[in-house]
Amino acid sequence: MGPITVKSRKKPHALLAYEALFRQLLSQYRYHKSIVSEYKREKAGYDGERHVDYKLSTYPRKDFFIFRGLRLANPPFHFQMDTLSLTRRFICILEIKNQQGVFKYDSKQRQLTQEIDGKIISYKDPILQAEAQKSHLREWLAMHGIFNIPIETLVVIAYPSTIIENIHDDPDVYNKIIHRESLHEHLDRLNGKYPDTILTNAKLKNISHALVDENTPLRTNPLELHGVSDKHLIKGIPCPTCYSTPMKRLYRNWKCPACLTLDPKAHERIIFDHFLLHQPTITNKICRSLLQIDSPKTAYAIIKSMNLPGSGNNRGRVYYSPSIDEFPQNSSIPVTFHNPFEKKNLE
Repeated sequence: MGPITVKSRKKPHALLAYEALFRQLLSQYRYHKSIVSEYKREKAGYDGERHVDYKLSTYPRKDFFIFRGLRLANPPFHFQMDTLSLTRRFICILEIKNQQGVFKYDSKQRQLTQEIDGKIISYKDPILQAEAQKSHLREWLAMHGIFNIPIETLVVIAYPSTIIENIHDDPDVYNKIIHRESLHEHLDRLNGKYPDTILTNAKLKNISHALVDENTPLRTNPLELHGVSDKHLIKGIPCPTCYSTPMKRLYRNWKCPACLTLDPKAHERIIFDHFLLHQPTITNKICRSLLQIDSPKTAYAIIKSMNLPGSGNNRGRVYYSPSIDEFPQNSSIPVTFHNPFEKKNLE
């Protein structure tokens, strides 16, 4: 049996929002360079974290409690940790890096650089990033009455093809920046370093509950970032099969006039997309505008079918978005991205 996952990894708001944006953009805007670039960056980060998740899940110890994608408050700031491993003896923060290529780490200058086409690109020092998270976490733990548990950090390179050159051959760096495949080995090393139990079962349980309860996912706004306005967005429900728009409302069903696809729940995706892109609330009037329907009664029935929490009465009633972790995780988007490594492109 491997580690116990207390908080699983779900897509972050930013990635969900970009997927929603692709679904809602008019076709002529879907390949906008900056939108595609930001989406790919978010997707690469999530994919890299998932690769490390799998490796960690195979670690053969069950006394590790795993929390993925935590963002906590340390007023006046928030800090985010890719993965946190909690034990009764020590805590380990994993800072996951998904970059690929050849990098040089200078432990004297505290700098990570990469040369591409003769140009040197500098990145934030990943060790310092992880140490900053460690400092924030220590203060957060102190606010919860925990002062004496050791905290370790590991920068985990998600892809084995990535090369990190430790240019000063600093021995400490070899225990700080590691490849995914050596994760088990380094966790074993830390297990041996901290043999003494510090947290009682009660404190372990209290910290676990607090980590989950106080998680506050970051909300991003790609519409504002890329200057997207209503004129760039479709009206009504796009067909999930051919992406024609809008689908037409029939009796408790939606029908695509182009390919004749029927989908009784086609409204759900566009309402979730509204929560991601516009605001975390919806009213009957906004629902009718989104779905291009006229009947308040139909809009009420649709919203009610989604079991959304609400407040207020009659025309003043407002319905609220579910938590980000409850959003659909399937990533159907009406775009395909060219893969330069396909065999046909090398011939």
